[in-house]
Amino acid sequence: MEVTTRTVSRNRCSCCRQEGHNRTRCPHDAAEATSLRDAYNRERREFHRQLVARALHPQQPRPRPSEPGWREAVDAQVQDIQARLTALRERERIASGGHGPAARPGGPSVCQVKIQEILFENAQQIPDGLYKELMDALMIRN
Repeated sequence: MEVTTRTVSRNRCSCCRQEGHNRTRCPHDAAEATSLRDAYNRERREFHRQLVARALHPQQPRPRPSEPGWREAVDAQVQDIQARLTALRERERIASGGHGPAARPGGPSVCQVKIQEILFENAQQIPDGLYKELMDALMIRN
């Protein structure tokens, strides 16, 4: 688990939470200072939420070709992606009234966009060569 250090700033205003001055010399009026402080607090909460999420759900290391069971892990990922692709194609067929895929002249199909999203979300779990081949096959031309 990675260790995150926090830089301590002695010149952070307790009113607006901006650096470079203190409460007695804060250049912002009360309303602006409140909005700046709220924005700073939201940013810090989001940062801490991401830290907690990473700590609770550490990324699984990607299997290496030299490890036993590597091929089975890749095959399972491919089968999962193929199942999602089949489901998306079926949804698209149903949405177009059962007459094949919905035609979108000049643009990507809903299926292509969804598949790219799935691939992008799972990029860390897919071997680099396979990820590149799949994304090249789905390249969207505008």
